[in-house]
Amino acid sequence: MLDFLLTLFLFGVTACSLPLLCLSTVVLLISRSVWLSCISLLHPDVEFVRYATIRTLLDTHRNQGIISVILSVKGQAEPEAVRRHLQEVVRRRDKAGNLSFPRLRHCLVTRCGTYAWQNTGTFDLDQNLTVAPFTYKGRAVTELNIQEYVSEIVSKYLPGNVPPWQMIIIPTAEDQHYILLKLHHLLLSEGINIGDLLPLIPPTRQSTGSQVTRSPLVEVFKKPKGIPILKERLAEELSNRWNEFVANSDPLERPELLKISPTFLQYISIALITLVSLTKHIKKGFRVIENDAFSRAKYVCMSIINETEKRQLTLKNLVLSILTSLDPRNIAKTVIRIVLNVCLVVPVKIPVALFSEFRAFYTCLTLKYCPYPHTCIGILYTYVPLIYKSAKEVIYIMTILFMAPKTIVQDILLKDESLETVTLCGRKSVAWSEPIRIDTIKKLANRIGVSETEIMLSAVSKGLYKYFTQTDKKVPKELPITIRNISSNYIFAIGLNIKPEDAVSGILCLNLSIANPMQTTNLENLEEIRKQFSNSLEKQGLSHLLTMLQTKFGILTNFLPSTVLSVYLKYLSRKYAVGVAEITSRYPKVTQRSLWGQEVSSVIYLRPPQANTSISLCLNEYAEHVKLGVMCDSQLVPHHILLVRGFPEHIQDLKKISLE
Repeated sequence: MLDFLLTLFLFGVTACSLPLLCLSTVVLLISRSVWLSCISLLHPDVEFVRYATIRTLLDTHRNQGIISVILSVKGQAEPEAVRRHLQEVVRRRDKAGNLSFPRLRHCLVTRCGTYAWQNTGTFDLDQNLTVAPFTYKGRAVTELNIQEYVSEIVSKYLPGNVPPWQMIIIPTAEDQHYILLKLHHLLLSEGINIGDLLPLIPPTRQSTGSQVTRSPLVEVFKKPKGIPILKERLAEELSNRWNEFVANSDPLERPELLKISPTFLQYISIALITLVSLTKHIKKGFRVIENDAFSRAKYVCMSIINETEKRQLTLKNLVLSILTSLDPRNIAKTVIRIVLNVCLVVPVKIPVALFSEFRAFYTCLTLKYCPYPHTCIGILYTYVPLIYKSAKEVIYIMTILFMAPKTIVQDILLKDESLETVTLCGRKSVAWSEPIRIDTIKKLANRIGVSETEIMLSAVSKGLYKYFTQTDKKVPKELPITIRNISSNYIFAIGLNIKPEDAVSGILCLNLSIANPMQTTNLENLEEIRKQFSNSLEKQGLSHLLTMLQTKFGILTNFLPSTVLSVYLKYLSRKYAVGVAEITSRYPKVTQRSLWGQEVSSVIYLRPPQANTSISLCLNEYAEHVKLGVMCDSQLVPHHILLVRGFPEHIQDLKKISLE
């Protein structure tokens, strides 16, 4: 009872605060517009960023959100081929003759605490494309020292006087080379895709016989299925009834109605048809006329006059319709018609209707299908299951909404800080694991009866345990982490209709079990992770949806003041100091190739941790394997390698135990 009262209280507080949120949105829109207008007058040489994202709220000069993508390409490096590709991208123009990606030439600056784009007038590709030295610390670059080499490059800040992206070609002493792309997250909000910059042949179709990985993180908030079908059926039925009504009552469809005086009911029917037709006409016309109040008002007045004149909807006809309805002869005809229907038609229709209902009931039992949709049995057979299914979905949505405030407060905000957050220096270091085959993970997941995500999380848990023990930190029983799914379209897809934010799911908060191998077996730890994962999926549907809507439409940054949201995010990031991203392939078993035909053996995407988050782990699924990558604060070096080094071995150990 106390738990229910607490849930009810938090839901009531949230519901009462909704009007305040709406007012806050209006105030924020006005104040932000005024602020941008004022600073634009002070700094006319720059173009200010007029939107806010979660990362822009957390950006600092020391801790910028610089995304990194590492390609391992077989064969010798081809700097000139990369240069030609980047020149084509930078110079690319649309149908109107404008640059497709002008931000690739602009510098990102800060004026009055707000991001702005500055066009310096000159652009030199050599400042953004570099070829790294063949050696590192006096030794040739090989597989043995490539991670340390890349980590040192990533740790360096992007220059402030050049556009915020950089591509580095790293040749090695072996028959392969690496391409490292670093770019500021704001570029992805300016119509640029990562795939546009990568010198790869874009994937065109999925390979035959392969299946796209369905991560449980994609649809945490279950999409209604019965409600859309019920809505479609009702809309279809309403449309049919309306078309029948228009065919019988619209003077434009039946010109003979204009030659007689309508009754009052007929006049009301014509008025209703005129109103609907007028609404459609105005809605269509607003798309082509000038967007000012005078033009629209004039267009509305002209439309009203035209529509009423066509159907003779005048005050005179209204008076005539009332007089016609009150005519004793018409009243007598109506009474006679009703009496005849009751005495003659109804006795004949009742047996026919009963026979139709019996026939419909019989066909429902025998055929499991009702070919008589206009009978009562047919209507019940069609709509009762849909209404029942829709009602269940409505109850599910209402339950999620009712429980959401308590879930957010209790299961997200009030979590203990299990990982001591280090004093962040802002510089980042990276590392990645050896690959493990996707088929191995799939077979293991099917054998144990869990998802592939849970298998990989158990390996992440083992890596975190090793990190805690080697750094002499207290090993927590559970570590709060955030996890989200990202489609490989985020990395490879190109095109004007492709938006990076559409490939990103919402965020799920999870208590990841960190088991001591001396006390808990791997299978027991996996079972605990499965329970925690299922519990989070069940409770956090709304928060997952909100974070996804924030990524796509920025609803939180539009509703809440930036200062309040920034403080909240920094507070939350102290509790969730580890973030996990699952990169699932839209093109399984497909190996990418460079524009000049060389095979890309691996692709590693690394997300920058910000605010008080110090560790960002990425499960990179590519072709036929998965690699675990880490980007973390440089103060965690050299222990950060422990987070990823044993990833394949942990899964192989779990496989051996499951076979015993």
